[in-house]
Amino acid sequence: MASNRPNSRSWSRNFRFQVAWRVLLLVLTVFVFAFTILYRDWPVGLLFLGLAIVVEVWILIRYVEQTNDELQNFLAAIAHRDFTYAAPGKQYRGKSFAELQEVSELIMNSFRELRAEKESHYQYLQNVVEHVQVALICYEETEEVSLMNHAARLLINRPYLKHLHQLQHSHADLLQAMRDIRHGQRILIRSGPNARAPHIAIQATAFKLKGQGFKLVSLQDIQVELEEKEIDTWQKLIRVLTHEIMNSVTPIVSLTKVTHSILSEEEGSPKAAKMLSEEEIQDILDSILTIENRSKGLLHFVHAYRSLTRIPPPQIQAIEAKELLNRIITLLKPEMDRRAIGLHANIDERMPPLQIDPQLIEQVLINLLKNAMEAVEQTDEPEIHLIVRQIKDGSPQIIVQDNGQGIHPELIDKIFIPFFTTKAKGSGIGLSLSRQIMRLHQGSIEMQTSQASGTHFFLNFPKLMKKLANKAAS
Repeated sequence: MASNRPNSRSWSRNFRFQVAWRVLLLVLTVFVFAFTILYRDWPVGLLFLGLAIVVEVWILIRYVEQTNDELQNFLAAIAHRDFTYAAPGKQYRGKSFAELQEVSELIMNSFRELRAEKESHYQYLQNVVEHVQVALICYEETEEVSLMNHAARLLINRPYLKHLHQLQHSHADLLQAMRDIRHGQRILIRSGPNARAPHIAIQATAFKLKGQGFKLVSLQDIQVELEEKEIDTWQKLIRVLTHEIMNSVTPIVSLTKVTHSILSEEEGSPKAAKMLSEEEIQDILDSILTIENRSKGLLHFVHAYRSLTRIPPPQIQAIEAKELLNRIITLLKPEMDRRAIGLHANIDERMPPLQIDPQLIEQVLINLLKNAMEAVEQTDEPEIHLIVRQIKDGSPQIIVQDNGQGIHPELIDKIFIPFFTTKAKGSGIGLSLSRQIMRLHQGSIEMQTSQASGTHFFLNFPKLMKKLANKAAS
């Protein structure tokens, strides 16, 4: 059975033993030195004994300082992240030194494990970032690129990117967008001068790491999605156009055949007018009148379609919100009073003048208010609210709110499609036209609906309209 008792060699390396014999030797030398001074006249011996004392003191101090050197090396290894450092040999220098050595080894092992774990996490995140389909580019405030994944390299067609300015010649629009984009913002650009260049959606997140600012930008080629959406939109439009045209052409063809059969003999020769009965003449007149009405309807439909493609550019000017609403209320109030519909206007007093094209926005509001009037027809106490306010970022917003039954969920995705309508006499271009007008104002139109609270239409305008006004003036 092995013994834990240290052997003679271990004792010879024991720190206390080493210090003790050095101190004893020093004391003995000092004693001999003093004895020589008092009882012997031996100058040479005193010289050698003095030198021996100096050497023994230096050896004692140096031996004691070895522990400090080892501790200093240990701390220096930690400071420089050198986790390969190993404590000095396994020599036995006493229990306290053995425990100190074990603790130092334990600390270094812990640091090695933490470093290995950190490296494994880094490799894991690197693999995730490399295999994600969205292009990611992370760069510092100095525009030095610190991360770029495989999708980003494919998108910009570069094997590596050290600095953003390297995109100046090949992707100037992308470079400018990455410089201008703010935290949480999402913008859409075309990454090239030609018409076939892909559309890229850019979104940014800003953060700080050890006091250094970084911006992580995601780039996503949405060309395929846009093309699919465009195809879907064209298909919906074609279905509407086909439906509307067929509704007009089919009865026209049918009535033409009926009229032809009345006016011709069985062998195909024309029938004499005197041979026509009063009933046949009346049928011919009714058929011609119906053909005329359906032709007018089809012509009206074509004119409505042309109006969607001929919206004039907005002529931006400043107008007070109160003045704009008064125009609309003056126009529609008599009709609302006749239908017993309550109309309420609410304007934020802090609202600055609106920078819009009054004529076009009036058209949008008239379309929305007429839709609201029809939506509240079956409501016991019909009410419509017109609200003009500023939202959190300071941009103006106009709300048209009714307390009707809301829009059926199946129709929500279709109401902005040109010529789609649920009304017997509707053209189906009002909301589509309104959306185009809002886009020309660099704004948007949004809708919320429910059976409990009715329908809300939100007209969102950009915060700064002066740029648009200058553009329209030029």
